[in-house]
Amino acid sequence: MFWAATAIALLSVPIPTPVDGAVPGDGIGLAPNPVIRSADGSTFPEPRPARPVLPMSIPFVAGSAAALSGSVVFKRRRNDDPLVVVVHGDGGSPESFEYLTTAMGIPSERVVAFDYSAVDGGESSTDSSHTVSTADAADHLDATLRELSRDNENIYTLHHSRGGAVGAELVADLDEGSRPPIDGYRGAALLDPAIAAGPHGWLQSLGGSWPFGMAPDDGGFDPVRCTEDGCRDVRAHLGESSGVEVVTFRNTDAVLPSFWDNPDGLRVFEVHDPLPSAALFMAVNPVVALLRMSQAHTSVLKSAHVAECVRAEIEEPGSCTELYR
Repeated sequence: MFWAATAIALLSVPIPTPVDGAVPGDGIGLAPNPVIRSADGSTFPEPRPARPVLPMSIPFVAGSAAALSGSVVFKRRRNDDPLVVVVHGDGGSPESFEYLTTAMGIPSERVVAFDYSAVDGGESSTDSSHTVSTADAADHLDATLRELSRDNENIYTLHHSRGGAVGAELVADLDEGSRPPIDGYRGAALLDPAIAAGPHGWLQSLGGSWPFGMAPDDGGFDPVRCTEDGCRDVRAHLGESSGVEVVTFRNTDAVLPSFWDNPDGLRVFEVHDPLPSAALFMAVNPVVALLRMSQAHTSVLKSAHVAECVRAEIEEPGSCTELYR
């Protein structure tokens, strides 16, 4: 009887385990081991995981990265420092955003560059940005943000030109509910985005094709979506339904690359530079007009006013109310 009682007492003593107290939904999971490409195309050496965690390569390049692997179980605590994801335009590169992110005071290790070449296996993000459709890029940006949200709860995206169309496509899908919400995705800044409607938008969709090779390209983005209940402009109140605070900046002196109208509920800031509009040169000297178009289009990436406004938005979405003070 003594030995039986002793055995029962020993069995009733709790034995601590690495996952003691873990319950479903308690934020516990296997540490990820993503494939991350550096700027030169090489991958960071990673220990081989006990079993695959990610079924696909994630299309982004990080300033720095570290990963755990194996079957260690841990309770995840997400980083609440701002993480900025940059999405360049047709023929651009992640370096296009260096002035803005530096002026905003974002450390390089907290900047992640979306990689178009991960979509089609191209030679570089710049090359692939000419051919990857906006819809396909939005799919992969969605996957990128979801993977990053595993460890970050304060994600903000910066988009330029065609990259702005990618951002608008993604947020519009989130608004409609065709994509589930992305936890931790706080806001997006669209810089001179190629999101025009009507004939202007048709011209943007011709960019990259002969003889419009030097014209902007929206990657097939169409702001008007139609269902059996009617058609609507997805730019109107963009981000409101999904809780993603969207702000746009444009320099209309560029004429073609951005958009001219003012959709309802879309926050739009006008960026100015001291030079005349590209429209003044079109009839006189088309080459000069194209050069001025490009200059005005990229001016939003070199504006201290834009940097200050976006920084305020990252700290508190919706807080920037005036570009020039």
